[in-house]
Amino acid sequence: MKKRVVGLLMTMLLCLSAAIYLADNAVAAKTSADFTDLKDLDAATKAKFDALISAGVFEGVAEGTFGLKDEMNRAQFAKVAALIFDLEVDKDSQTSSFKDVKADDPANGYAVPYIEAVKAAGITDGYGDGVYDPAGKVTKEQLATFLIRGLGKNAEAQATPGVNDKSVSDWAKGYVALALEKKLMSNGSDGTFGGQSNATRDLLVTGAYEAKEQHAAQVEAKKKEEEQKKKEEEKKKEEELKKAEEEKKHQSVPSSSPVTQPGPSSSSPAPQQPVQATVETPTALPAGGAVTSGTQVTLTSTTASAEVYYTTDLSEPTTSSTRYTGPITITSNTTIKAVAIKTGSKNSPVARFEYTVNMPILLPDSIQPMTEGEFYTGSVAKLSGGTGAVTYAVTDGALPEGLTLNPITGEITGIPSVSGGYDFTISATDSATPPATETNQYTGTISPALSSKTPLDLINEAAESGDWTAVDESIFAAAGITGVTSEYLSGIQGILQDYDYPSRALPKDQSQIQTIVNETINLTLINYYFAYGYGTEPTKETFELAGLTGVTDANLADIIAHLQSKYRGAGGEPGGDPGGFPGGFPSDDSGEIPGDGSGGFPGGFPGDGSGGSLYSGSSKQEVQAVIDEYLAIWGQMNLLE
Repeated sequence: MKKRVVGLLMTMLLCLSAAIYLADNAVAAKTSADFTDLKDLDAATKAKFDALISAGVFEGVAEGTFGLKDEMNRAQFAKVAALIFDLEVDKDSQTSSFKDVKADDPANGYAVPYIEAVKAAGITDGYGDGVYDPAGKVTKEQLATFLIRGLGKNAEAQATPGVNDKSVSDWAKGYVALALEKKLMSNGSDGTFGGQSNATRDLLVTGAYEAKEQHAAQVEAKKKEEEQKKKEEEKKKEEELKKAEEEKKHQSVPSSSPVTQPGPSSSSPAPQQPVQATVETPTALPAGGAVTSGTQVTLTSTTASAEVYYTTDLSEPTTSSTRYTGPITITSNTTIKAVAIKTGSKNSPVARFEYTVNMPILLPDSIQPMTEGEFYTGSVAKLSGGTGAVTYAVTDGALPEGLTLNPITGEITGIPSVSGGYDFTISATDSATPPATETNQYTGTISPALSSKTPLDLINEAAESGDWTAVDESIFAAAGITGVTSEYLSGIQGILQDYDYPSRALPKDQSQIQTIVNETINLTLINYYFAYGYGTEPTKETFELAGLTGVTDANLADIIAHLQSKYRGAGGEPGGDPGGFPGGFPSDDSGEIPGDGSGGFPGGFPGDGSGGSLYSGSSKQEVQAVIDEYLAIWGQMNLLE
């Protein structure tokens, strides 16, 4: 239940977001000239756009349109950050450390590897409580913070005196000051930064370009510094070896020995060079072969005082290579070449140790649900691991009737003919010697054919089960429910799912569902107006449609002013991730979010004492409480008069 409510609240924050499109692959052929909304940019700015477009970081939102002023979300920024900062990205990753980031998310699932990369790089750790909010918007002050962290200057930003700008949250003032100093971003025409406004694609492009240039300069400077340090170390070692050789030669000629002059008929023997011993060849434990990931290899030489140098890139080891100081951890197929060296002795022969890592096969945890009579395509193909080709087989139970398993690809296809639940076990066997096998049990859930249910049935069943796969805007329209668009769909689904928490007053008729839809849409408009200044000022009718009572024509202006003082708006707080929810989500010992007994969002978002009590995701009960507070104060004032 907690996961669903958290997901609902996050969705409500984003239900008015406009989608932007980032390229998954570089399209080198396109330039700024291909987009009509970039034609008026100056030459210098066009060059920045061209650089990132040709690098595959950005693409248009539609044919001929770049979407200059479109807003971005956090999933899209993760990909941009990973590309411009050259982060290590495991593109095969299908799982995330954040509970709201899923590979099967049709809108943002592509970003799983990039989100994990920016987390590992310390650019952002999400909102806390395991939440990343991939569809959430990125504000200007958040963008400044992420770019500064990507450049590795988090500590410098925290030590930088913050900007004197009321449009910037306190926690972000140092980051914004440093971003302005490094010309990653700039103030608006009014002289303020506008930190809590959403960042648009033009700001992301120009900021990303400057950050990429500065990052490249940092990498080049570090490379030169390391090369210089390596040269100095090599020179020092050469001098030490030369000095040792000189000392060895000096010791081989005793200064006190008398010199005998040979007579006319005598002959002098040729001077004998001292014989140098050869250092023993290094040995390794284990000495090679198939090992598990994480195996530690130790290198030794039986020659006393000898030092071992090694490489893992197939190059010949020298004193300029890595000096062995402790176990070498093997995580992938690796070849170690090692040589033992001792001053005054001949270097050992080069030893070679080859290791093959056997990675366990990782199978997916589950398969997608199916519908009776509808063509299905699923897969149990390995996520990672295994050696060589992998074959798949059903080793226990049986696939649902009508489905087949491809033993080569692991793909399950067909048309399931009977609804219900089916348990079966799949085994995956690789080509290693001996072969490795991994098994996993799956449950195939087949829903009854949709044709036998009314649209209203489908909505009520989804609200009961939490599975909205079969319910979209068209189903609501077919049930006679108006106002449900793609912008509001996810939020309305979540509200219907949890409207009667903790009870379940189902099924609901068309009129009841329409009322809930109206409340959801109008409450969203109210929240966004007061939290972000989005849209137009609410009317008395807006409050009524949102299910809020007590608002009249006479007190409308005063209630609006009172609500304005109670909203804290967007942004974060010191010590938290930008845009986060201060304090996180409260829970009781049962693991559920505690309710207030009034229905709707149980508990809501807690305040932290830094401002008003309402957020852009506040529930109907929370907003009503603030209105009631005003009405109570107003009533007392009338009594005093």
